[in-house]
Amino acid sequence: MQFAVAYAAILTPSAGIITTHLEEALHRNNAANIFITLKEDTSQVLANIRAKRFADRGAKLNAIHAALVNHAERTQEPIISFLSTQPQQFQVKSFWITNQIYIRNVDSALVSALADKFSHLISSIDEEFFAHLIEPVSVKTNVSIKAINHQWGVLKIQAPEAWEELGGVLNAGEGVIIATIDTGVRVTHEALRDNFVGDYGWFDPSTGTPGPTDTHGHGTHTTGTIVGSKGIGVAPKAKWAACRGCAEAFCSQHDLTDCGQFVFCPTLPDGSNPDCSKAPHIVSNSWGGGRGATWYNGIIEIWHDAEIIPIYSIGNLGPACDTASSPGDHKDVIGVGSTTDGDEISYFSSNGPTVDKRMKPDISGPGTEVVSAFYTSDTAYASYSGTSMACPHVSGTVALLMTRDKGLTYEDAKNLLLENTDKELTFSGRTCEGIGDRDFPNHQFGWGRVNALKTVRAQTRRL
Repeated sequence: MQFAVAYAAILTPSAGIITTHLEEALHRNNAANIFITLKEDTSQVLANIRAKRFADRGAKLNAIHAALVNHAERTQEPIISFLSTQPQQFQVKSFWITNQIYIRNVDSALVSALADKFSHLISSIDEEFFAHLIEPVSVKTNVSIKAINHQWGVLKIQAPEAWEELGGVLNAGEGVIIATIDTGVRVTHEALRDNFVGDYGWFDPSTGTPGPTDTHGHGTHTTGTIVGSKGIGVAPKAKWAACRGCAEAFCSQHDLTDCGQFVFCPTLPDGSNPDCSKAPHIVSNSWGGGRGATWYNGIIEIWHDAEIIPIYSIGNLGPACDTASSPGDHKDVIGVGSTTDGDEISYFSSNGPTVDKRMKPDISGPGTEVVSAFYTSDTAYASYSGTSMACPHVSGTVALLMTRDKGLTYEDAKNLLLENTDKELTFSGRTCEGIGDRDFPNHQFGWGRVNALKTVRAQTRRL
């Protein structure tokens, strides 16, 4: 009877800010992890910052961070204070990047009380969302790299030739920092240990490990393809940072939001001493969930304010049309599909269009049977297949572009990538939205398969 009364309370008119999704979860379980979104969002704060001029990128980012933290503290204070008076102790996390409050394991009575008491402050209360790794569709472990000079994807996109265009492999990503939001990285791996960024390069919101680790393997593999040595990486002189947004196959909204904050404004591993001047230039993501989802849009927007280029796998739900996954289907990220060594679209690669009929993916890259670092030992390698493996080839190519231009904008990077793809590919004849895969752009390959050499050469002509 107590549950029935509490559930009835959250259906009162004053509680219209509670989402149907959360109501259903409380009806099933009488408890949920929740996100409270405040009515005063970050838009005005960001608009004020955009109207100002700063000496450099670091000063700008630190100013945004300070303004957002102050905004969150001011607007969230009444709710945080109320929670501190409750007899039950809750795990509460304030997120300044989206002006949201996370509370773990809240019952329906407290949700109702929050909705009634703070309806003037709260825009919505929703259940925590769970995304997932874009898991490989096949895995082969115990793979040897001794027989290869470079893994096939590095060769296919002509990365070694691009290095020569930049003055040699020693310049291949020099001075560029790439962050991955994934399962972590085995920092001692022979292909990755020499270019970890170090301080301000690791955060684990899930288990709080003090240094980079990976108990799954996905993050070590994706990071290896971006920056690994031993012939596996596209930009082997770039530095890597990592945030464990996916403790296992599932990625909680809490952890992904915390990683969004860390990417914008890195901290020490314990979350202390934020220094936004340490922010990476690129963030590579091989996770997602749903279609047309908007819950991560605010973070993506602020990454753009920080001049961080976001790149996402498009998903492994192909070959059907209308399968492009979020956030890879977002209009302001580079969404990446997967190809084979024969330049076919990988059978599993998700296809567009988006739910609002935009073209996705934007570009494709090698993603079938890609060899990279593995987490089981310092000399272990594995072959994975998935759009998670394609995305790092594009992220590494952007790092090559930034070797000579650390201030490269998202728009310029995207245009260079899309205007210099390979289009002499192997076609299946499939169509989506009436567009065949021979007609570019299309919903299978996007604007084509990434070519690092053509892209870097095009940049050379512009310099």
